[in-house]
Amino acid sequence: MGVSVEKAIVKIQSTKLAETGPVLITHWGLSGPAVLKLSAWGARELASLYYNFTVLINWLPSFNENSLRDAWPSLRNQFATQKMSNKNPFGLPNRLWLYFLEINAIDHNLHWADPPAMLQNKLVKTLTAHTFQVKGKTTFKEEFVTCGGIKLNEIDANTMQSKIIPHLFFAGEVMDVDGITGGFNFQHAWTSGWIAGKTITTISS
Repeated sequence: MGVSVEKAIVKIQSTKLAETGPVLITHWGLSGPAVLKLSAWGARELASLYYNFTVLINWLPSFNENSLRDAWPSLRNQFATQKMSNKNPFGLPNRLWLYFLEINAIDHNLHWADPPAMLQNKLVKTLTAHTFQVKGKTTFKEEFVTCGGIKLNEIDANTMQSKIIPHLFFAGEVMDVDGITGGFNFQHAWTSGWIAGKTITTISS
């Protein structure tokens, strides 16, 4: 909890959805720009899967599973006499590195030259294709933004008035607008609300 990785690749298995960027490990799961962007761009597709899918994380974007396995003998020789728990050559947060050793049954006292091939391969897999199962979504009102809503081609962007029902105005996330995190949804809500309000007062006067 509270550990972040500056750059990782996050993918949704069996889809084309993928994002690269910072990942934050929280008390309840995964967050950060890469995860939030992925959930935004894939909102409709993830909903169609009923929020049951597999997440793959490559914690080392400069490698894939095969290239890291190829590089491993060199790392093993280079750091042979050093304890794996003391030598993290990938720049990962130390707590995360120790966690990876632990879940792959690699004793913290083992030296780089010690682990058998089976354990090394498991660690390589974790570093480049760590899998997480997602089953369901958070409870109502915990979401950052919404997806879906009134179709934009049914709204006059200059007034926020419905093109179908006169004198009906829309603003904010009731429209089918879903920006990435970083204030874009707030700005859209404020701007569309201001335009709708200005138009309504003009009509009223």
